[in-house]
Amino acid sequence: MKALIKPIEYFKKETFESEKEKLFSEVWNFVGFTSDFTELNDFVVSDVSGVPVVVQNLKGKIRAFKNVCSHRHSLIQTEKKGNRPLMCPYHGWAYNDKGIPFGIPKKPFFNFTKEELECLKLQEYSIDICGSLVFLKVKEGNITLRDYLGEIYTQIEEMSNNFGKLIDLNQIEIDCNWKIVVENTLESYHVALIHSETFQKLGAEGLNFTFNKDHSIWDAPVLVKENEGKQAKVHKSFQERDYKIDGYKHLIIFPNILISSTYGISFNLSHIIPISEEKTLFKSYVFTTKKQDTSESIIEKVYEQSLIDFNRKVFDEDKVICEEVQKGVRYSSYDGELSEEEQRVLFFQQKYKIYLG
Repeated sequence: MKALIKPIEYFKKETFESEKEKLFSEVWNFVGFTSDFTELNDFVVSDVSGVPVVVQNLKGKIRAFKNVCSHRHSLIQTEKKGNRPLMCPYHGWAYNDKGIPFGIPKKPFFNFTKEELECLKLQEYSIDICGSLVFLKVKEGNITLRDYLGEIYTQIEEMSNNFGKLIDLNQIEIDCNWKIVVENTLESYHVALIHSETFQKLGAEGLNFTFNKDHSIWDAPVLVKENEGKQAKVHKSFQERDYKIDGYKHLIIFPNILISSTYGISFNLSHIIPISEEKTLFKSYVFTTKKQDTSESIIEKVYEQSLIDFNRKVFDEDKVICEEVQKGVRYSSYDGELSEEEQRVLFFQQKYKIYLG
């Protein structure tokens, strides 16, 4: 099967700019976890489709606005995340839960009417939640998050509702186009060479792919059952849990969110964030499952560290090869070939092409 994304589309600046307008502004974008917004004024800032956005708990509801003050254009929230009122640090303009200025120092100087203040409202964006994941959409449209996710909505809801303890957040800058990173995660063809001492040992294999809407899932058996051999002792404290699977599950929320789980005991959420046409921020969250007993044994602590080491090693290996691919696309004379094992890559490229026209 011929690849659909041409080599030039992995480094052409015009393609990168077009993706902001035609792709990322049209889809639902992951912007955080519900746990990021538990307290009033908790906020997270993000760059979505090239737009600076602040997502914040205002009066108990998660709202999203363009993170630019209507007075003199400063960014309002200047940290990546935190807790403070929605107030510009430049001149102190404060905004209410609807994004309308309500606290203006020396307000009589401006003498705004109620209608004039409403005209200075921050641009607002749609927010929706699936399980413990918070999503934002830049462009208005009729498609709800549930419609966008289709049949995988319930799987994402179930998986994310069972994210328990966050044991690692790994952030890596990779010198390659974001699509190279995504496509690398969607196939296991490279595993034997690149991950021979890491992911290969899990033994996940097979072509049990499911395709729905813009998204896809890989369900794979693994070499060792959850409670076989040494695993039985390690996994003993996780037996009383709500989410269980036999092996390994990996899904993509198109275009750039990957969620995986082994046995339903450990979870990984990877957020692949475009920085430029040849630079990507890779954020990997590792969780253990929710469990009734919140105490932690020595064995569990060792297990957690092994998960952290495993995931970091795998993604370090991926970083190296993805950067080599980026060097190569500038000089390739071919469109690329895809095998049966790379069906999810082809599906991703088909959906990408629809958005990019």
